[in-house]
Order: sequence, then C-alpha cells, then structure tokens
Amino acid sequence: MTEENQQLPDLEIYVEGGDIDAMVTWLQAVFEDHNINNQNKQGAKLTCSHQNETFPVVIVKNAGSTGFTSIWFDTRLLPWEDDLSCAKAAYEALGKTVRCIESVWVNGDDPDRWFEYSADGEKVINWG
Repeated sequence: MTEENQQLPDLEIYVEGGDIDAMVTWLQAVFEDHNINNQNKQGAKLTCSHQNETFPVVIVKNAGSTGFTSIWFDTRLLPWEDDLSCAKAAYEALGKTVRCIESVWVNGDDPDRWFEYSADGEKVINWG
C-alpha cells in the first residue's frame, strides 16, 4: 500500500450514466466473492471480499445530481493501487466516462479538480 493509500480509508469513482446492472456485473467480475444485498433502479449495496477482507460497496445513481453514478468502496485493500487505476479499469470495462479525485486533497487544493477517463483520453478537469 502506498503512503497516499494509507491517508484515505476508502476509494470512490463516478461513472457517467446510470446503468446499475452493468456496474454490478463489472464488480461481480472483479470480486469473485461478492453478495448483492440490495439493488434497484437508484443503486445497489454489495458486500465484496478481496485478500480475505470483506467490505461494503455502495452504488448511488445520479450522485449529487451530476448525471454520474458513484461507486464507493469502504476499504483501500482493493485490486487497484489508487482511485486513478480503479477509474481506468472501470472505463475500460464499462466504456463510460469515469471521474475520480486526481490525488489526495490537502488544504489549498482546488476541490473541483478531478481526473477523467473518457473516449477523449485521460485528462485533469474542473468539475464544479
């Protein structure tokens, strides 16, 4: 685990659109050990395991009225090193624009500064 990962207890990405079924299917492919606790048109709650650690994953459609669906992992023990690699994997699997924080926020950072993976490539954006 990198120093950055030790600073954040969780990981969150935002996927364009609201195809909850596709997102759940992607997570089922990533985590062999998983359980869908609840799923409806507004989101889903799953319990997943990785390297013998069990944790919740929450999917919320149109989080913050942004048109993006939040996928929140309540752990840092994941198959991805950081938010950026998770976002890239989600983009490759789902074919939708994916956004995440560029790095760990510290005092003075712009809270609207995000990293985006899309058909246009990889770039830093202002998402405000």
